Amino acid sequence: MDYFNKGDLVRWTIGHATYAAHPDKLVGADPIYKYGIVMQVSEKDPLAIVVHSYGSDEHRLIILNGGDDVIEVMSKGGLGG
Repeated sequence: MDYFNKGDLVRWTIGHATYAAHPDKLVGADPIYKYGIVMQVSEKDPLAIVVHSYGSDEHRLIILNGGDDVIEVMSKGGLGG
């Protein structure tokens, strides 16, 4: 599990472009990602973060939790600690 710091570039899965069919379930393939910069890390839960999400279609603050969401640190920021 990644721990987060202010300034980290992260990505998280928001869905899948395609799915593989199995007899009893669908399994996501080709994940669709959103990207953002960690703006705040909770003092009580280091997996709870506020991220400034950016893209060609929108810019907003998102609350994510590494315990619930699939979040990957792409690059460590310089404001850790």
